[in-house]
Amino acid sequence: MEDFIQNSVQCFSDFLSQCKDKRPSNPLVSFALRVDKFPNNNFDSLLRYFPYSFYFEKPEEKTSMLCLNSVMLLTENGDKRFSSIDKKMNGLKENFINNWKESFPLIVGGMKFTVEHDDNEWKDFPDSIWFVPELILYSSNSGNYLLFNFTYNTSDEKLTEKFQTKLELISSSNQEDITTNAPQIKTLVGNSPKDKKKWKGLISAALEKISNNEIQKVVLARKLEIIRSEEINFESVKEKLTQKYPDCYTFIFHSGKSFFFGASPEKLAKFENNKIELEALAGSAPRGSSETEDKYLEKKFFENKKDLEEHKFVVDYLKNSINKFSRSVQCSEKPEIRKLNDIQHLATKISAELDNKFSIFNILKEIAPTPAVCGMPKDSTLNLIKKLENFKRGLYSGFVGWMNLENVGEFTVTIRSALTFNNKLVIFAGCGILDGSEADLEFAETELKFKAILSLFDENK
Repeated sequence: MEDFIQNSVQCFSDFLSQCKDKRPSNPLVSFALRVDKFPNNNFDSLLRYFPYSFYFEKPEEKTSMLCLNSVMLLTENGDKRFSSIDKKMNGLKENFINNWKESFPLIVGGMKFTVEHDDNEWKDFPDSIWFVPELILYSSNSGNYLLFNFTYNTSDEKLTEKFQTKLELISSSNQEDITTNAPQIKTLVGNSPKDKKKWKGLISAALEKISNNEIQKVVLARKLEIIRSEEINFESVKEKLTQKYPDCYTFIFHSGKSFFFGASPEKLAKFENNKIELEALAGSAPRGSSETEDKYLEKKFFENKKDLEEHKFVVDYLKNSINKFSRSVQCSEKPEIRKLNDIQHLATKISAELDNKFSIFNILKEIAPTPAVCGMPKDSTLNLIKKLENFKRGLYSGFVGWMNLENVGEFTVTIRSALTFNNKLVIFAGCGILDGSEADLEFAETELKFKAILSLFDENK
C-alpha cells in the first residue's frame, strides 16, 4: 500500500509541474490517475466521514463511482435552479485544467421533484444540489481511475501533502465499523387501514378530475415512515441493491446528516457524443411465481389498456420535448418488458442527435418531471399533487446523476428510493392514476414497489 501512495504522489507531483506555466488564476483542476485496483477501504465509513458523498453505479454496465468530499458546492433553491447550475457550469469551463484522456465524471448531485423550500425532512438537500468531489474512485470497462479535484490557489507542496493525506485516508482499514446486521423495524407508520382509506379518498379525487377532463393522468405517491433499531450499513445496502437489481441505477447521496438512496430502473437521460438517450418507463405489473405464470402475466400486461395508455403518455411527452433540441428523434415502435425481481414495467427507448451547443440543463428542465412520475398535463398535475399529497417528495421522483464540462452525463429518475436521517427511514412509492384505475389495485402496486427498500431489512431476502 505504501508503494501505491508513493507512486501516486509522484505522478501527481509531475502533473503539477507540467501545468504550472499554463494555469490561469484559481482554476478548477482535475487530476486522473489509472490504477490497477483501489485500496481496500470501509465503504460505509468513507461515506459518513465527509459532509458530502455520492455513490452511483450501473452494475450491468460495470460502471461505478464513489465521490468523496466537496471541493466546490453548487446549490440553488427556487425557480432558477436549472438556469443557475447551467450558468455556474459555463463559468467553470473557462477556468478548467485536466489531464484526462477519456471522459470522466466531474460534477455529481441531483434535483428535487419540484421547488419546495422545505426545512423539515429534506432540510439537508436544497432544491438543486451539486458538487465537484475532491476524490472520485471511478471504475468502468476501460479500467479503474482515481480522480483528485482541487482549485489551484495554494502552493504545490501543500497540494501534494493534501493529496497524500487523502490517499492515506481512503487506504486506511482502521476506520470505525458500523454493524453489518440488517436494522430491525421498530415502528412503521403509513400502512394502517386508516391510511388505506385516505388513499382511496385521494384516488377518488384524482378520478373526478380525470372524468371532468381537467387532467389525463396523475401520479400519486405514498410514504412509509420507519423507526430503525440501529444504524444502516451502506456497504451492505449497496451490495444487496446491486445484486438484486443489476440492471438498475444504484445510488446513495449523503448530505449533512441525511442519506438518500435507492435502486431505480428508470433512465432520465444519458448524454454522450452530442447524442441523448432517454427511456420511457411507465406501466407496472407483478411478476409470476413460476415461468408459466410470469409469461401469462406478461401477456395480460401487453393487453392492458390502462397500462398501454399510461405508457404512451410518457413516450409522446419525451418525443415532443426532445424535438425542440433535435432534428432526428428515433423511437422503438412498441414497448418491451423490463423485468425486475418483484415487478415488471413497459419500457421504450428513445434517442436523438442533438443540435450543436446544447445545454444539458436546458434539456433536463424541459423533460423533468416526466409524466411517469407526475402526470399530464404537467402544470395541472403538479398543482394537484401538491394539494392531495400530505408530504414533500423532495428528491423522490426527482433525479440524480453526474456530468462533466464536455456535455457528457447520465441521470436517473429517483424512484424505488428512501431517505434516512437520525433513526428514521422514509420510503416512497407511487403509481399512475388514469380513467379506470382502481384504488385497491393501485395500493397493491405501491406495496410492490416498497419491497425494493423493505427487503433490505429482511434477513431472509
